[in-house]
Amino acid sequence: MAASVLARPDPFDCRNGDFDYYLEQFEHFLVLNGIDDESKKIPLFITLIGQDAYKILKESCLPADPKDKTFEELKTILLQYFARRQFYSRHQRPGEQLGAFINDVKRLSLKCDFGPFAKEALRDRIACGKIPDDTSDKKPSGSTAQAKPVPPAKTAEVKPKPPKKTDEVSKSKQVSIPTSTKQRGQKTAEPKEHRCKICGHDGHKEADCAHKDASCYLCRKKGHIASVCREKNKQAGQQPVQVHVHVQQNTAMKN
Repeated sequence: MAASVLARPDPFDCRNGDFDYYLEQFEHFLVLNGIDDESKKIPLFITLIGQDAYKILKESCLPADPKDKTFEELKTILLQYFARRQFYSRHQRPGEQLGAFINDVKRLSLKCDFGPFAKEALRDRIACGKIPDDTSDKKPSGSTAQAKPVPPAKTAEVKPKPPKKTDEVSKSKQVSIPTSTKQRGQKTAEPKEHRCKICGHDGHKEADCAHKDASCYLCRKKGHIASVCREKNKQAGQQPVQVHVHVQQNTAMKN
């Protein structure tokens, strides 16, 4: 038992460790201590792998309990878990050739035991893990070589700022002129409005009037309507005189 305590392996590092190497150390630990009993391997394995690894093992075995599994089943569960996590987290590194990246992804897929879905898993991992536009490193070099002469050309076009200021001054002057002309135009436009002699409305000429063929119902003459009839205006001016006369006559009769 003293040898087993001295040779006790450390808990597995779930972030940076390789579970294949950890299993080899654990098996040497069992051989060194002469442990062949299956009932002892499982509790030793559960206690020595550490809390983080045991949490992953317990969640992977749900709804079953890890102690109800065999030692070989527990090893395969964790092997596949860490192998697939490494497989899906593999990305093409900057400067790495695409062929080297594909070969490494294929090597990692052998430990995952995908079964009939191995080709689909490889296709998806390569498509998602490779750097987009493998020739993107070459494009910036050519684009920068073409972009170098561009800044001086742009600055040469931007430098003549004084003419822009004169343009702005001329624009400001042009803006002030229409305002005064508009105000003058509004004042002079009012007396220039044409009033139709046929209907009395503004906005059209006599030739375009809709009542040019109408007859006045007051004077019975053709060419205007009653609202602009001259006879009506004459009668309106004479009515007060007639009324005044009748009133005088009536007052005389009463007297």
